[in-house]
Amino acid sequence: MRRIYPLTELRNGPLFTMLLSICCIVLFPGVSPAIDLTGTSSTYLQSRTAADDTKFLPLYEYLDFAVQKNAESSFSAHFGGWGRYDLKDESFGKKTDTDLQYGYLSYRKATNNTVVNLGRVMVFEGVASERLDGIYARTDLKGGLGVSAFGGSPVETATDLPGNNMLYGARLSHEFSDIYKIGLSYLKEEKNSEDFRKEEGVDIWLQPMSKVAVIGRSSYNSITSGWMEHSYSLSLGPFDKLRLGADFSRISYRDYFSSATMTAFSFTPDLLSLDEKSRTLGASAAYMVTDKVTVSVDYKKYGYSIAGDAAYFGGKIACSKSDGGGGLSYHRMNGETSRLRYAEYRLYKYIKSGKTDVGVELFEVAYDDAINGVKDAYSGSLTAGYELTEKMKIGADVEYAKNPDFDKDVRAFIKLIYKFGSERETRKGA
Repeated sequence: MRRIYPLTELRNGPLFTMLLSICCIVLFPGVSPAIDLTGTSSTYLQSRTAADDTKFLPLYEYLDFAVQKNAESSFSAHFGGWGRYDLKDESFGKKTDTDLQYGYLSYRKATNNTVVNLGRVMVFEGVASERLDGIYARTDLKGGLGVSAFGGSPVETATDLPGNNMLYGARLSHEFSDIYKIGLSYLKEEKNSEDFRKEEGVDIWLQPMSKVAVIGRSSYNSITSGWMEHSYSLSLGPFDKLRLGADFSRISYRDYFSSATMTAFSFTPDLLSLDEKSRTLGASAAYMVTDKVTVSVDYKKYGYSIAGDAAYFGGKIACSKSDGGGGLSYHRMNGETSRLRYAEYRLYKYIKSGKTDVGVELFEVAYDDAINGVKDAYSGSLTAGYELTEKMKIGADVEYAKNPDFDKDVRAFIKLIYKFGSERETRKGA
């Protein structure tokens, strides 16, 4: 990911007005014959300790919901956001935190795959994987053609990039039956009327026969005049009980991160060079021994122009049943640095009985050479959940870990998930 989402002040601007309108629809539904409200409330309480032994106890609330006039209505409103309050100390430098992830009004037409979203929208179209305050629209045309477009102000990060910014772009696609779909996309971001990002791309889905599928994309940076990324995967099968796969990717860091909008990607020479280029080749195979047991093997070759090469390979046995399952795996990493020479072991088991589910996982990394005095890094986790009602579930996770960075890392996680939905109908003359 090239960007994260920051704190958002909601009390000023059109987004607050839009959200206020949504609340009015929910609280005063009498103006329409029917109002459907569905959504999820997720409450999390986490306990963790930082490297300097500071203890944190953050409480999170994630809320998302959709409001629709009735089941057949083409208009709807969607909201998603979260808030955090630290019960002990301050995580991320603040006692409280909030973020509006998305909030938009939507029009959807029953034909031609037509959608228009207005507000804080998420856009995933070709080279675009963005969040912006503006508009997004798509529709199908004749002859297998499709088009989408978007524009607005990008929601960026706490890097506080200066200037007035504008982001816009489009994607044109063509598909033929169930054989292929190809898209050409364009994205441009301006700051103070100057180009900040300018990217083009091609994405493809191809299935020339029933057991062969290719999916991938290539992205080009017009500002640096270089290819940012190539990423493609091949899927073969199933052939009776066998599935095969292969993948390839190539990333040029200078072209990919030239317009990074996240502080984590503000590279310094002692962390990672922008001159680095990575290449990955992989292959995998999975075989169903029975309808409940699957055995798989995989291999991945990593190549770096500066950091050197590494190979990751191993296998897995997995069992899945209606009342649970489990598995075990072994992988080996052979690289040119101490952190990239190790053996990896994983064992997990989960059980579901009635309204209760329990899971346990053990994970170990055995380094060839000790790192910070630690040769064996390991972790163990226990998860449990109970379905209080059809709409409400409570759960807890506990994890213990030791690694080269932490002598002891203990984390606890309590969660309460509530799914709500209502339909209010007002009959004429009532």
